[in-house]
Amino acid sequence: MWNPALISLCFGFLFQNVHGQDENCYDDQGNPKVCLSPFMNPALGKPVEATNTCGQTGPTEYCLLGQRTCKVCDSTDPGNSHPANFITDSNDFYGRTWWQSDTMLEGIRYPVVVNLTIDLKKAYEITYMTLRFKSPRPDSFAIYKKTAPGSDWTPYQFFSTSCQTTYGKQDEWVTASAIRISLTRMNTLGDEDFGGDRALKSYYYAISDFEIGARCKCNGHANECYLPENQVADHEVCRCQHNTGGINCETCLPLYNDRPWARATESSANECQRCECNGKADRCYFDEDLYQTTGRGGRCVDCRDNTDGPQCERCKDNFVRGANGECESATPLKL
Repeated sequence: MWNPALISLCFGFLFQNVHGQDENCYDDQGNPKVCLSPFMNPALGKPVEATNTCGQTGPTEYCLLGQRTCKVCDSTDPGNSHPANFITDSNDFYGRTWWQSDTMLEGIRYPVVVNLTIDLKKAYEITYMTLRFKSPRPDSFAIYKKTAPGSDWTPYQFFSTSCQTTYGKQDEWVTASAIRISLTRMNTLGDEDFGGDRALKSYYYAISDFEIGARCKCNGHANECYLPENQVADHEVCRCQHNTGGINCETCLPLYNDRPWARATESSANECQRCECNGKADRCYFDEDLYQTTGRGGRCVDCRDNTDGPQCERCKDNFVRGANGECESATPLKL
């Protein structure tokens, strides 16, 4: 039977291409292969920012829908407070802690929107999300995402009895670095306009748990996500392999740009290749024109010892190769 207070969104197809593979980034012969970071709940313990929470301006009364019981929400009383961080404190099936909004009596009704925002700090590849409501499931709500810190909010999923009218078309699920739950319209019995204060006190939003099943987005180039000891920010990074770097293994290391960076796949690990700089440079960049011409795209930067050229393979102008193989000045020294 469908539970109207539980929303579970599953997206196992996102990882069908790597199903059954182990987590090593190299095979027994030392050859690179696609790898995955551990499956986890990146929302667990993350702070949650809410645009409205009950009891913040003083004790407020709310009533349980369909019951005679009314209770008090008070942010100063630990036993009766319901802050937003309670939706990520633990995976509590019984809903012993929960976030709760003010009621309709305090003005929380359409078109007023209540937002709950969770910053995951880095990109993750989402397999599923579970949202457990303590109150009746809203008539309309939406989930938005950011694909990277600093990017714009874009639609993730819409839920509504009038989806086309309320939201328009829905978008696909993709990589996310932050999640926003946007509660738009409550599900009521239709008595909010004539039922008096008690009816209005019965309508509010409440969520006991929000869980994300995901892996760190490492583009198939890491099997671990960790918090560096010297990390100032409170977010994890991928422990990149295959000569890649960056928070999400989204770049090649400075001396490994001989071919374009690419995400690892089942058919190819797409390991970043070392540039041939003849030991005269510590970094290079990928040059598409050079790659098309020679099959090697690494152009070395800051060649040492008076060398020059895409691979530091020749001497600079006014320098010649000496007997010892090093580049020497072509201008005789004056005695």
